Amino acid sequence: MKIAMIIDGREPIFGGGQVHVKYLSEGLVTHYNCRVDVFVRKLKDDTGKKYTQDETKFDGKWRLFRIGPPTKFFNVVGRMLALIATTRYLLYKTVKERYDIIHAHAYVSGLPAKIVGLLTHTPVIYTVNGTMWLDAHKTGVLAKIEKRLVCGIKYNLEISVSHKIFDYVNKNKNIKIIYNGVDIVQYDNIYINKKYSWIPFIYVGRFGWQKGIEYLIEAVHLIDKELLDKNGFVIHMVGDGELKDKYITLIKKYHLEKYFIFKGKLFWENLIKEYKKNQIFILPSLAEGQPLTLLEAFASKLPVLVTDVGDNKYFVKKEENWWIISAGNEKVLANQIEKVLKKNSISLKEIGEKNYILAQEHSRDSVVKKTYNEYVLLTK
Repeated sequence: MKIAMIIDGREPIFGGGQVHVKYLSEGLVTHYNCRVDVFVRKLKDDTGKKYTQDETKFDGKWRLFRIGPPTKFFNVVGRMLALIATTRYLLYKTVKERYDIIHAHAYVSGLPAKIVGLLTHTPVIYTVNGTMWLDAHKTGVLAKIEKRLVCGIKYNLEISVSHKIFDYVNKNKNIKIIYNGVDIVQYDNIYINKKYSWIPFIYVGRFGWQKGIEYLIEAVHLIDKELLDKNGFVIHMVGDGELKDKYITLIKKYHLEKYFIFKGKLFWENLIKEYKKNQIFILPSLAEGQPLTLLEAFASKLPVLVTDVGDNKYFVKKEENWWIISAGNEKVLANQIEKVLKKNSISLKEIGEKNYILAQEHSRDSVVKKTYNEYVLLTK
C-alpha cells in the first residue's frame, strides 16, 4: 500500500502531532510493508537555521519531502505559499505514485489533501488532534477556520483523538476515535533512582495560550511559600513557544524564579529521563484533544494533575489515579497543588504504578494497527 501523509510542520516544530506522524508513518513501513511519503513545510527556527532537506529511510520505503519557502512556523504568508506549493506537488506525486490513501493531519493540511483527493479520486483521511479554538473560544476567525477544516469538509474518513469532535455539527459521519500511543519499551529501558523526600513537578508542552501556563503561575503565586519550601516544590518546564518571554516576565513579577526551572526542548531519551526524575506531571490546559504527554507521564509511572479538557476525563479518575480539576481557575489549581504537597510519598508511587498499567493499554503499535485497518477498509 502506498500512503501520502501530510502535516503542516516538522523540525524545528516537534509537538504531539509531529511525534504521532513519525511513529505512525515509520510503523506502517516496518510492520505492514507500506511505502509512505511524508509532506511537510520547509521551516526555519528563531536563530535563522533552515530545515529544507528531504529525507529517506528504510531503503526508500519512507521518504520525507519539504515544500515551500523556509519561513517561521507561524508566518502566515509562508503558510499560505506552502499550502499552494504542497497542493501542486502532492498532485504531481499522487498522479506519479498512484497513492492508495492520502492521510492529512490537522489542521490546514486537510485543504491540499481534499483538493488532490477530488482531482485524482484518491481516498482522503483527516486526523484531528483536538478542537482547541472551538472548545476554548467558540467564536472568532481561528475558531471559524478550525470548524470549517474539521467539520465543514467531507473526508472519506475522519480520525479524532478526542470525543469532543462529536460536540459539533459535522459533515463527516464516518468518524473513528483512535487515541495517541506511547512506546513503553523506550521508557522501561531507562531507569532513574528516584527519591521521594521532596516533590518536583514537571510540565511538558508548548508555551502557548491553550496550555494554561499563566494560570499555573498565578496558582503558585497564591500558595503559601512556607509550604512550597518545606516540600522542595519546583516545576521543571520542558518545552518552548511564543509566550515563553511573557511567562518569564510574570514569574519575575511574583518573585517565583526558584519554583520554575526552564529546561528547554527535550526529545526521546533526554525527555524520558526528565520525566522520570520528577514526581508529578502537571498539565493546566484550557483545551486539548488527547494529550500525548499524558500517556508519556503514565509510561514514566507519574501521578498526574490535569484539567478536565479534551478526553482527559477518560484517562484520569479523581483520587483513583490522581486528580482532574476544572480549567482556567488559578484558585482551584492552587488548592489542588496544596493537597498534593500534603500527600504521603508512598501513595504517589502506588498511583504511578496504576498509571503505568494504563499506558500499556495505549501502545504505539496498537495505534498503527488500528490506522492500517482503516486504510484496508477504505481501499477494499
